[in-house]
Amino acid sequence: MENKKVDILDLSRFLITYCKNNEIELNQLKLQKLLYYIQAWHLVYFNNDLIFDDVPEAWVNGPVYRKVYDVYKPSVYRDLTKSDKVEELTTIDLNDEQIKFLESIMDHYGLMPHEKLVFLTHAEKPWNQAREGLSIFEYSNEKITHESMKSYYSSLIA
Repeated sequence: MENKKVDILDLSRFLITYCKNNEIELNQLKLQKLLYYIQAWHLVYFNNDLIFDDVPEAWVNGPVYRKVYDVYKPSVYRDLTKSDKVEELTTIDLNDEQIKFLESIMDHYGLMPHEKLVFLTHAEKPWNQAREGLSIFEYSNEKITHESMKSYYSSLIA
């Protein structure tokens, strides 16, 4: 079965709808971290295949996808599932394995509060590598490479 790629904004809308339907709070900060973990683990489990093309930047609060940030900028801490400005997306063009994969990521990371997800990303190598030499509150748009994500998360299951 061929793995598919989707637009990150479609995946964001799908995750917002998923969280709304499952009564999971989701602000932009948490959405950013979920997208990051989805991409990281997708690289591991689907043999380097990307689920979307975007590359995260190593911001102060962890990995951020600029395109998603720009769309949901006013809602950094507001619950996106309660917004009437977000168009629902209940299906997404991924294969069955990828849908099951998304559900397993959401079962694990989706139930965590955004603060814990920020803490986790700050404790992990890809974000730290991208921010090497920067102070804790220093602005950065350094990229977190897909290679560093794949390498680090693969090592966790080896």
